[in-house]
Amino acid sequence: MLLDYQSIDSEIIISDLKKIYNVYTQEQFMSGLFLGSTLPDNLEGFRLYKDPINLDFRIQTPDYCDDEPEKWNFKNLPHILDDEGIRVETEGVYSDFNDRLAARKKYKKILWGFTDDFGAFSHDRMSVLRTKEHDIAMQKAFSLTSTNVEYIFYHLIPDVIHAHFVMLMDAAIYGGLDNSPIFKRVLDCYRLGGMPGGWVGPLPEDGGTPEQCMELYHLGS
Repeated sequence: MLLDYQSIDSEIIISDLKKIYNVYTQEQFMSGLFLGSTLPDNLEGFRLYKDPINLDFRIQTPDYCDDEPEKWNFKNLPHILDDEGIRVETEGVYSDFNDRLAARKKYKKILWGFTDDFGAFSHDRMSVLRTKEHDIAMQKAFSLTSTNVEYIFYHLIPDVIHAHFVMLMDAAIYGGLDNSPIFKRVLDCYRLGGMPGGWVGPLPEDGGTPEQCMELYHLGS
């Protein structure tokens, strides 16, 4: 259980950690990343993105997307999430630098323990869901090579999911999920069985909201 790493004296943090735990331990976690899955009845306003061959551009965006933004219809999602993580940490519960250091020390067992353990968890979950038959179906459905499929499912998706959940944990500890509509929307993507599929629209500082701009990557039908 996520709350077993150490004692936590904040009911808000406990509530947020339970929300995160309930998402990644549910049966449909990551299931929408595979063909043959079922879309949720309620997509909660998400636009869908269904192109696995270009998924890495959307969720692990190359820097040249920022250099020539006019060529791309999406924004640099990692930069948006990094900026949000900094904002939540510095403008949340522990806005003072010394208070943040104290919180990091206080909750280091859960922050470090989760970071170490969740990487293996996401890879193990992938191994449970992925089959040779599905790999072949992906190649046929999207004109992918076996190398493409291996990269998507072994390297790209588990690594990005791990990074996202570490950010969610940091947000829960340092500022609270209610302090971040962006991270709450990221968690919604995973709760619906998919994952973030990119940010399409204005940057947050230009008025873009996660409800309008964050897309859901989901291969269900």
